[in-house]
Amino acid sequence: MATIHNKSKKEKYLLHNQHTIGRGKNNISCIEALDISRRHAVIFWENNYWQLTDFSSNGTRVNNVHVHHATKKLEKDDLILFSNNKKDVWEIINLDPPNSYLRTVNSNYEIIDLGKGKVFPEESNPKWTLFRGKNQNWMMDDGEIETILIHGKKYQIEGVDYEFIENECLADTNKNIDFTKNACFHFFLSTDEENITSKIKTNDLIIDLGNRVYNHLLLHLVRAKQQDLEFGLNDQFCGWVYMKDVEQALSKELLKDIDAYYINILIHRLRKSLIDSPPYGYLFTDIIERKKGKLRFGLPYFSIEKEQLFKSTA
Repeated sequence: MATIHNKSKKEKYLLHNQHTIGRGKNNISCIEALDISRRHAVIFWENNYWQLTDFSSNGTRVNNVHVHHATKKLEKDDLILFSNNKKDVWEIINLDPPNSYLRTVNSNYEIIDLGKGKVFPEESNPKWTLFRGKNQNWMMDDGEIETILIHGKKYQIEGVDYEFIENECLADTNKNIDFTKNACFHFFLSTDEENITSKIKTNDLIIDLGNRVYNHLLLHLVRAKQQDLEFGLNDQFCGWVYMKDVEQALSKELLKDIDAYYINILIHRLRKSLIDSPPYGYLFTDIIERKKGKLRFGLPYFSIEKEQLFKSTA
């Protein structure tokens, strides 16, 4: 994540998408110097790069260039002086896009960059998944319910208390919503339905999820939603299936005992697969919705295509 380094204090700070600097206590970075204005400057992410705008009485110096009531694009290794104290130098050491993150509440102050999504405690045995859900809200799936994460609120994961910091650019989030609203999920089934492949199509982009076990789960949820829609139920109430019913259905289909733990592993791995599918797979990690004891398929559009069995006429 984008980082700025206060060289005199030898401290690093993560840049927020609107990172205010000034003497006022409500700024993200507070500088207590007499020649610093209460709202001195802001560093912000816009149009895929970081910029600095000065609002102060005395101005800001970037690489010894005076910036006063003006905006300047920032570059890596830029040196910034907000005050006349030449020892109080701030250095830009990273200009990656802003990401939401978790930070530990204890004194160690560890940072976990959520990037496009994160699974805990490890990929081979995930118990929690953090991902973007409906309307690009950040969600946490703990295997029982989905929780909308709220900026500044504390959450416990693996016995550790974290504070959630939302740090996305609103304009980027709105673009993501527009991109996903017409997406369609396509299933391709073999004649005996033992092999199921799936793809997400949106605009001219195809995200290939391949032939995975979680496709059997997805297909079961899609058929439940399709049945409710054909019955005339409102989409808001369509497709909810009890976890116990899913366990029984998949046990018959996969010819082995399936329990809630196994289904949760499939859901976590599906979300991880989407997070890792470039360039926009992470936008569809809400493909399965969850509430206490129930699951449903989350996308509004889907299709099922089955392989045809042709008889020889010879």
